[in-house]
Amino acid sequence: MANEISKTVRMSANKTGASVSYSTTTSEDMTGDDMISSVQSIATSAETVNFGEITGAPGLVIIKNLDSTNYVEFGGDSGLTVFKLKLLAGKDMLIRPQSATLYAQANTAAVKIQVIATEA
Repeated sequence: MANEISKTVRMSANKTGASVSYSTTTSEDMTGDDMISSVQSIATSAETVNFGEITGAPGLVIIKNLDSTNYVEFGGDSGLTVFKLKLLAGKDMLIRPQSATLYAQANTAAVKIQVIATEA
């Protein structure tokens, strides 16, 4: 089969008379048939994000920080030095990891994140 994954990204902003907008929809093939939607508790020390039965680098990953106060940092190594992304409380992000391992670390107190991922 083809085009098993579809993605729509849309953003607009308006302020002080200026505005920007962007919208795109794409479809792509999924090599396997594994996908996941789960909630994971992230501690204040680095740990790996669980992608379930997905092997290799996931295709698309949506992560939502379910905490109302604390942020979570993500990186490509346990020291979060390869790259670093910060996900603020209550916010979400769409990423395409280049590795099977993604590390996460909560700030101040453990937080729960929702992880939705597909195979590449």
